[in-house]
Amino acid sequence: MHPTPAFHYDDRGEALAFISAYPFATLAVNGKQGPVTALVPLVIDNDGLTLLGHVARMNRFWEAARQGGGQAVAIFCGADAYVSPSFYPSKQEHGKAVPTWNYVAVEIRGEITIETQAEAMMPYITALTDKMESHREGPWQVSDAPDDYIAKLSRGIVGFRLSIEDVTHVKKVSQNKSEADKQGVVQSLANSQNMSERAMAMEMTKTH
Repeated sequence: MHPTPAFHYDDRGEALAFISAYPFATLAVNGKQGPVTALVPLVIDNDGLTLLGHVARMNRFWEAARQGGGQAVAIFCGADAYVSPSFYPSKQEHGKAVPTWNYVAVEIRGEITIETQAEAMMPYITALTDKMESHREGPWQVSDAPDDYIAKLSRGIVGFRLSIEDVTHVKKVSQNKSEADKQGVVQSLANSQNMSERAMAMEMTKTH
């Protein structure tokens, strides 16, 4: 992911907070026959240095990860939206405007370690469950299900750890535009019927 200076943020803590808020990631590795991807939720381990996840055992991603030298990329995406030149008040003045796309994303690069032993799957399962259930009233826990049922399902998955070695955080939210043009974008997106566009309008109203 290209970190254009105007949109690049170096705050690691903010990047990890973004991952926590948007945990569903696109993972990519280079296998022997080329790139292989997977779509999975990832959880930041307690040490803050590792991402935990798991895939179905039948998913060829984990074998490709082993074959490809152990390096992987994870991309987490937040709100995004098309930005029309017609959103900018300045277009009426000089016409010097072209379409663009606003988005927020974090890219993590690091070493991926695969765990295939079924009896070692519990940390990978509970980390995700505890994270996603933590805000719910009466949260579901893995221990709520029968032990033999969980053991059976554990044999059908493979866990992995991705070290957080390189972090790239990009927020392209019209901060390179004049305040008037930025507010024009916010108002246009906020009035949209598209949920992603309204989400971007909300993102743009935050302090950057």
